[in-house]
Amino acid sequence: MSTRRWARRAVPGEGAAPNGRVAASPTAVAPTATPPSRRGLRALALRPPVELLLYVAIALAALLSRFWDLGSRALHHDESLHAYYSWIYAEGEGYIHHPLMHGPALFHLDALAYLLFGATDYVTRVPAAVFGVALVLLPALLRGEGLLGRWGALLASFLLLVSPSTLYFSRFIRHDIFALAGTFLLFIALLRYVERPERRWLITGGVTIGFMLTTHEVTFVSLFILVTFILIAIAYRVAPALFWIFGAGLIALGLLAAGLDRLGVAPLPDIPWQNPTRDAVLAYLVALVRHPLVVGALGIALLTVIGSLWLLDRIRDPERGWVDGLFGVAPPGTTARALADTLADRTGLALGAGLGLALFTLLYTSLFTNPGGLASGTVGALGYWLGQHGVQRGEQPWFYYLLLLPQYEYLAALLFPVGLGVVAGQGLRALVRGQELDGRWYTRALLVYWGSVMLAVLSWAGEKMPWLVVHITLPLTLLAASLLGSGAERLERAWASWDARQRRRSVYLGLASLGLAAAWFLLMAWGSAGPFVQSTTGGFPQLVRTIRPEIAGHWRWLWLPLVVLAVIAATVAAERRARPHLLTMSAALSLGLVLLQIHAGWRLTYREGDVPRDMLIYVQTSPQVVQLTRDLEALSHELTGGMGLEVWYDSGTQWPMNWYLREFTSRRYFGTTLRELPTDPPPVILYSLEYLNNMSPEAARQLESQYTYVEYPMRWWFPEDQTYRRFAIAPELKNEARQNYQTDQPPPYSAGDVLRSVWSSISSLQRPEQQAKVFRLVAFRELPATIGSYRFRVYIRNDLVPYVNDLRYGDSGSAAAHEDVASAATQHDEEHAGDPGNSGTRAS
Repeated sequence: MSTRRWARRAVPGEGAAPNGRVAASPTAVAPTATPPSRRGLRALALRPPVELLLYVAIALAALLSRFWDLGSRALHHDESLHAYYSWIYAEGEGYIHHPLMHGPALFHLDALAYLLFGATDYVTRVPAAVFGVALVLLPALLRGEGLLGRWGALLASFLLLVSPSTLYFSRFIRHDIFALAGTFLLFIALLRYVERPERRWLITGGVTIGFMLTTHEVTFVSLFILVTFILIAIAYRVAPALFWIFGAGLIALGLLAAGLDRLGVAPLPDIPWQNPTRDAVLAYLVALVRHPLVVGALGIALLTVIGSLWLLDRIRDPERGWVDGLFGVAPPGTTARALADTLADRTGLALGAGLGLALFTLLYTSLFTNPGGLASGTVGALGYWLGQHGVQRGEQPWFYYLLLLPQYEYLAALLFPVGLGVVAGQGLRALVRGQELDGRWYTRALLVYWGSVMLAVLSWAGEKMPWLVVHITLPLTLLAASLLGSGAERLERAWASWDARQRRRSVYLGLASLGLAAAWFLLMAWGSAGPFVQSTTGGFPQLVRTIRPEIAGHWRWLWLPLVVLAVIAATVAAERRARPHLLTMSAALSLGLVLLQIHAGWRLTYREGDVPRDMLIYVQTSPQVVQLTRDLEALSHELTGGMGLEVWYDSGTQWPMNWYLREFTSRRYFGTTLRELPTDPPPVILYSLEYLNNMSPEAARQLESQYTYVEYPMRWWFPEDQTYRRFAIAPELKNEARQNYQTDQPPPYSAGDVLRSVWSSISSLQRPEQQAKVFRLVAFRELPATIGSYRFRVYIRNDLVPYVNDLRYGDSGSAAAHEDVASAATQHDEEHAGDPGNSGTRAS
């Protein structure tokens, strides 16, 4: 994308005489162009380029989408933890880092926001929103032709703007958005430094690494990706034979492990993660060092290093030393040359490392008030989260992200295999022909490697959560933008060479493509919107939508628009001169997918942000918690004239109530068991159903006689057992009951069983009912089962029920509301007579 200039730049030698003056032609007539006036020159100088205007529009859209209605959704369980401890820190009670809640950057940023703007749900998410806006604008730093290009960078910002997962977690106070922005900036620094070794990028990289280490442990995965990519790129440039040496080492290691397994050698000792003692750690280290696999692996590693050094010694220029002799001869713009420049710039290295270390120390020591944070932020953090791999919190299957990503990131998921093929094909062709690869290929190779390794590592890890998907989304989105940007550049050149007739033809083909895709979507929406029928999925009766009866025998006709679209595309591709029109068709279809992503992000973020109908939401605090807090605040002001209302709450409601009750000066936490109530019982008691049976008989009698209760969902979750877990067998899960949702076949399961289960799910899409089910789920989030919930009770002292009804329903509805309370209480007692968990009277 380029901007027009008001005058043509002079070309050396063009129309010039030997003396440098313009040569006059006796037959040519000099043009009589009128020079622009001063006012015209000033207007042209002040006119911003179109590219800048587009970035400004994207920035404004990012600000609006990230900050609008930021506090309406209830704080998630984890959000309430982060908010509460940040608030304590802002109140001057200190902060001590613990690996359970990742790095300290979030807590310092949130505490700063509270000091500046006050503690509210909205302000809690402001730091995340700020980094979300920055993430959208960072691609502007990759506008170079050897990076993403101008079209690619602009499209990358736009795609990050409309990415549903990026949008949702940019408004979510977790550590991932901070780690993601840092990772992106680090990879930008790498690409820019390789392109042109400038000290600013070296310093930026050092500071960014220091910040990343204060955010989230996924940083270790990002740094592994960065370091291994650099090593691979350098080995390819300096000594390709190193791949054979390392390959031989890996094969030897595999043969050693297989041989020891056949000999019946015991596996590696278990790491004592849970509260390890000094003796336990020493015993583990001794057993580990003596294990045959470790001894053999160390021997293979030693031989690999010796072989690599021998090879490098033969290649290097002995007169120039090791660094300059190996990497200094590499051409500019290569990773090897960038490494040589890095090692030569000792000042830049010192500044980057020093500033990064200073930031790391400042945050982990809580502004020098907690020296122990340096240990918990390094060995402690890595050890804790490696231990969680075996715990498998969430127990998500190996295919979790493979199913999660395509439901929201349509373009990124669709174009990732294309990008992988393009990078592999161009790389092999250059290798065979002995050609050099350009910077654009280098950038795409980094994105393919980044996305592939991140997807593989997170799919293997035992700790799988939906917010981690953004670490896969980012490289895949950038790769999609790079491919679309190259297509836009080719389309721009083709458009400039076409005449008016060809342009009209291209526009008509684009509109036809978009129209046919929209027609298919509307037909599928109509055909799948059949009547509801009773179903017993999940063990209890419920209503499930079916396809329309009138289309049941003619379902294939709904796919006719896509068939016509495929025929048109094949016809255009068959005509060589018409093939550029495929770019217009692809652009139109990409626009359609963008519109679907905007729809998914709007529904997920704004319309149903605290209702877990999306797989991406997973678990969410219900909006009733926020409404309850407002009612309690109003009741407190009514009774005490301030926030002095006495509220008791148990362990099951502790989060998020520690946050929502933070300003109630008389709040009281009583753990999991309520023994007895005082003579003057508290006005309000919050009790989770999980611990309801733990109360003493005396407390149960007091609650039954003195209180009326209303029951709410504390948090609710996506019905995963009835949806995505049926896709395939997951033998890696420790819980055998969650390994197989398809058949009654008991464990153990072989690789063949897993592959057959995958094929079973894919082949089931031949059935119209299954197609309709998947379509309604992805397009409209119509679930095949009800969402689950964790519930709690709000016990209100009987003498305060009229006040609560007045506050909730108003004076006009007080009497009717009180009658509803009594009626509901009587009905509930009749329905649950003899239920051991039924203590007290249920309010409406």
